Amino acid sequence: MSTIIKGIVLVVMLAALLWVGTCVYSNFIAKPDTGQLDMPCKEDAAYSVYIENTGNLLLTSDYEQHGDLAGSRIFILHGFWEMRGQKFKFLSGDIILDESIFGEITVKKRTKD
Repeated sequence: MSTIIKGIVLVVMLAALLWVGTCVYSNFIAKPDTGQLDMPCKEDAAYSVYIENTGNLLLTSDYEQHGDLAGSRIFILHGFWEMRGQKFKFLSGDIILDESIFGEITVKKRTKD
């Protein structure tokens, strides 16, 4: 009878240890999934560039705008952040965004929170 009680106590202790270990890992070691995008700071990417037709969001700190009439403007981004999965990845090259090809493009200055 005492070996059965010792076995039960051992199983309970192992389960408690496993529970504590899981809690410590999920709260302190593993980065919790907050559902928020992992965006670069506003100092690294001061402007958001939203392409209406595709829904793509690019971030940049250096861009040129050629033209003022919506639908015929051309934006050139010099180094930009692009969404890859749930993270933004920096690409150092230039990209040319022509509204006659991509549709309306909205550029906004990212504000401080």
